[in-house]
Amino acid sequence: MSRAYLPTLLLLTLVIEGSLFPFFMPERYGSDLTMVPRFLVVFLVFIGIYTGRSTSLLYALCFGVIYDVVYTELLGVYVFGFAVVGYVFALSYKQIQDSILVPLLLALVAVALFDYYQYGLFRLIGITDMGAYTFVIERLLPTLLLNGAWAIVMLYPVKKLCEHVQHHSRLRER
Repeated sequence: MSRAYLPTLLLLTLVIEGSLFPFFMPERYGSDLTMVPRFLVVFLVFIGIYTGRSTSLLYALCFGVIYDVVYTELLGVYVFGFAVVGYVFALSYKQIQDSILVPLLLALVAVALFDYYQYGLFRLIGITDMGAYTFVIERLLPTLLLNGAWAIVMLYPVKKLCEHVQHHSRLRER
């Protein structure tokens, strides 16, 4: 049963991020700021730190495909971006796992790089014409604020969930 906890959490996050959260965004109420929830990116970083690179990469690929199919018209953007995040930021060293600040900073760096990647790709193929300064001020900084708050709130529960899943995985192997 514990094997289903992480995929269920990620699926629930995918639904909240893409379907429910847009109703609470500031741009919906006339603001120029755009806060993009990248909760899956945050979770992929945490899962990579606490369970390992292969688990994070597997979930990144699976949920990247789902995200691309369900929410975007351009297939591959999220698959590639999530896979890179799941692989590069999966630093499962004991010093990082024991720290509070380092996983939070890694999650924020991952969100920033993922947003830059997406912005650069969309700018390159002509989907957006937003300037770099406007992107940073109106989109990246509010996005980092939102996802930083999310990461602070979710770090401890996700860490404990990953430890629980790892513990039950070791018990099954005996």
